Amino acid sequence: MDMYVWSVIIGGFIVTIIPRVLPITVLSKLNLNKNIMEFLTYIPISILASLIAVELFTKDNRVSIISHSPELLAAAVTLIIGIKKNNLLLTVLVGIISVAIFRLLI
Repeated sequence: MDMYVWSVIIGGFIVTIIPRVLPITVLSKLNLNKNIMEFLTYIPISILASLIAVELFTKDNRVSIISHSPELLAAAVTLIIGIKKNNLLLTVLVGIISVAIFRLLI
């Protein structure tokens, strides 16, 4: 491979690894306030919720609830199971199966 390809690979590695490793290494060395630590625990779930909401409620860069009706029904079933059973594996399986069933039926 020529030098350009290697520079793109190494540059991509650096650009990808720095935002992931740097905050973890810096924050692991600091003693943070209890309120800040509690706030940081909500970041992963808020990111996941925003990704799911974008997939469920948009189509062609517009807000649309009707266009994804099988996925919305599957999300509702999955949410109910997730709240009632509090079992991650069961929730994921119900989500996958319900999406498949609703896409087949609708």
